[in-house]
Amino acid sequence: MKPDQPGPNAKELQVTRPLFDPDFCELRCPICTRARKGNRLARFLQSLEMLVTFGGCPWGRARRRKYGVNPDQLREETAR
Repeated sequence: MKPDQPGPNAKELQVTRPLFDPDFCELRCPICTRARKGNRLARFLQSLEMLVTFGGCPWGRARRRKYGVNPDQLREETAR
């Protein structure tokens, strides 16, 4: 980079996803995705987590706000 060229501004460096992205719980969370598929160990860990944290992790709560279902339940669109 040449000294006379400006560097990248802060908006270009920001990540566009929010800190607690509901799509992480929906698509990539190793516990939630396996629990919704029926894995018994993952369902047990998820139910334990929901009891300890009073409703799930921050990503699961964000999923509930966005999609209207708890982290342990399938969405209507994905259930078909």
